[in-house]
Amino acid sequence: MPTNKKLYEEMQEKRAAEHHQAERDRRWALIRAGLACLGWAAAGLVCYGFAFHTTDMSMVPIYQWGAYLITYGGISFTLLRTYRKGVDRGDW
Repeated sequence: MPTNKKLYEEMQEKRAAEHHQAERDRRWALIRAGLACLGWAAAGLVCYGFAFHTTDMSMVPIYQWGAYLITYGGISFTLLRTYRKGVDRGDW
C-alpha cells in the first residue's frame, strides 16, 4: 500500500527539522569545546608566567609543572567530556 503523499511530506519536514537541530547542537558543542581548550591554555600560560617572574628558584618547577597539569589536564578533560557527550547524543 503506498503512503499518503501529504503524510510523507510532513515526515520529511519533521526529519529535516530534527536533523538541522542535531547539527546545530553538535556544532555548538564543538565550538564550546574549542573555546574551553583555549581557556585552559590561557590559564596554563598564566601559571607558567609565574615561573618566569618568581624570585624564589625553588618555586619555579612547581609553577612549571602546575602549568603543564592545568593546560594538558584541562584540555584532555574537555576533549574527553565532549567526546562522551557526543556519543550519548549520537553524533559519532
